[in-house]
Amino acid sequence: MPVDRETTDSRRLSQALTTGPFSLALRLALKSSGLSLDRVQFRLRERDAAVSKTALSNWQSGRTQPERPDSLRALAVLEDIVGVPTGALSSLLGPPRPRGRWLAQSPGEMRADQAWARPDGLARALQRMGTGIEAINQVAKIATHLTSTVDARRRMRTISHHLVLRAERDGTDRYTGAYRSDVGDCLDITDTIGCRPGRRREDAETGFTTYELLLDQPAKAGDLVVIGFTVRTNAQERYHSQRLGRASRVYSVQVRFDTAALPVRVYRTYLPSIGDVPQEEVEVPLGASCTAQHTVLDPVPGIYRLAWDWD
Repeated sequence: MPVDRETTDSRRLSQALTTGPFSLALRLALKSSGLSLDRVQFRLRERDAAVSKTALSNWQSGRTQPERPDSLRALAVLEDIVGVPTGALSSLLGPPRPRGRWLAQSPGEMRADQAWARPDGLARALQRMGTGIEAINQVAKIATHLTSTVDARRRMRTISHHLVLRAERDGTDRYTGAYRSDVGDCLDITDTIGCRPGRRREDAETGFTTYELLLDQPAKAGDLVVIGFTVRTNAQERYHSQRLGRASRVYSVQVRFDTAALPVRVYRTYLPSIGDVPQEEVEVPLGASCTAQHTVLDPVPGIYRLAWDWD
């Protein structure tokens, strides 16, 4: 069935205005308006809210965001120019962009601001757990295999993980993970192998849940560790995303649907970072076991998404 590009763009804009990030929502809003940056800059100047073309370009690429009072005033005018509700873009800004220690990363993983919309929520959830972003970077995911189940009510019920991890420093004794949903929450972590549940905290404003799994024994830098666990959810999701860093060698995902709620379409997309528009949608067949799957060897760093439509 042909995909209506205008409908798809409208859906992406609506989703971005709800979940962010700001850069993606702005880029899609500008595209929807049909206005060039030159024309937008002219209209802003007409309304005494001048913004340079370079600043507009940086805002929509994610390199910078409006923070000064004059930039925030201009953003309010810009919302009217591109035809989005008042406050729709400014509400996605959150606090000033994180700097310094927040952006620290291990050699194998993506930066948090590249990987997640609203990384401020991730920071708060980690802080409530008594730790910070450095906890996530104690290990690198070398191999990731996920199996998810979607029930007859179109709700994702389980996400089973089988991971091969590499310790990035001596004395690594835990794996710290994050789960984010705008339509549900992380209810429980069960069926652990090679680890046991530790602390778990949430940030209700942004839908983040952070959790830790305590390894059976501490690992030295460079050691490989295998763990397994299942995240039980109750979310009416339309996709599953996984963030992969430079250390990843194998990635596979399978989503099994209940026979009473089979999707009409399953497809995969790739984003270099959360601020980018998803690349080409590639159709994924639904197998005889009602399972869709995707596997990648030596994946390019970025965000891999398997998505589906119900109608």
